[in-house]
Amino acid sequence: MPERHITVQRTMSASPGSVWAVYADFPNLATHWSGLRATRAIGDQTSGVGARRRVELKPMGSMDETVTTWEEGRRIDTQNQPSASVPIKRAESTLTLGPDDNGTLATFDYRYVPRGGPLGRFTGPLIDKMLTANFTDMLAATEKAALTNG
Repeated sequence: MPERHITVQRTMSASPGSVWAVYADFPNLATHWSGLRATRAIGDQTSGVGARRRVELKPMGSMDETVTTWEEGRRIDTQNQPSASVPIKRAESTLTLGPDDNGTLATFDYRYVPRGGPLGRFTGPLIDKMLTANFTDMLAATEKAALTNG
């Protein structure tokens, strides 16, 4: 099954530092975005390469994420370990932030392989549509949190 790729971007009126502060609070994404049931740290490390979190998805399912790249103020990459209740075999994400006029350009890139062998070829476009909507909502919620907290 070939890897699928989704990229969403948002120009935010919040400063890069205030947007970074929301994402750097790695174990607590669900505090800022209602698109998840819950998030929590796995272990004692809560930032930097090697930090891990459990993500409880809506309406069901979960996955564990591990930070593989952490460029302070600019980039976080994760490797995701989906559970059996998620229709994804494996996934990786890259979040990049950069200055944009008086705000921040946020880009979220998600690469994944659907479960299901040949059936995954049919479900992939549906999963893409759902994930694109979810990630677009995540960026909007992040901007709101950054403006509120920053």
